[in-house]
Amino acid sequence: MDDLDRRIIQTLSRDARQPLSRVAEELDVAQTTLHQRVKRLEEQGVIRGSRLTIDWEAAGLPVVALISIEMTERGSLQQAADRLTEIPYVMSCFAITGEFDLMLVIRARSSQHLGEILEDLRNQGLGRSRTVVVLNTFFEYRTPPIEG
Repeated sequence: MDDLDRRIIQTLSRDARQPLSRVAEELDVAQTTLHQRVKRLEEQGVIRGSRLTIDWEAAGLPVVALISIEMTERGSLQQAADRLTEIPYVMSCFAITGEFDLMLVIRARSSQHLGEILEDLRNQGLGRSRTVVVLNTFFEYRTPPIEG
């Protein structure tokens, strides 16, 4: 991956739906070059599609919570993650270091709905958990600089 590839990724990360002709113009490269580069980055798995940015409040899921789980039951983290996919409001699941084993990102309609989701999590019997409710989101989904 060279400097042009990194610039393409940075530009597309701001708006993946913009026409590639506009990206080519912004980066001062030929459209065919840009198309070939994007196609190669997709084939290499560097670019894996584009992301839709959702206004969660407008979509009816304004409550976000971060839940840490300390596994007490036997089994792998992958098995636990597979079980957590059954709860549709679990957006992300990360294996983490430290006191806890898993970190979940949850979206909910209300604090009452979050309580129902937490009950679903307890019913999974994975172990002790800690919940933190987000009060305000200043930014998310930023793309850091990709160094060479």
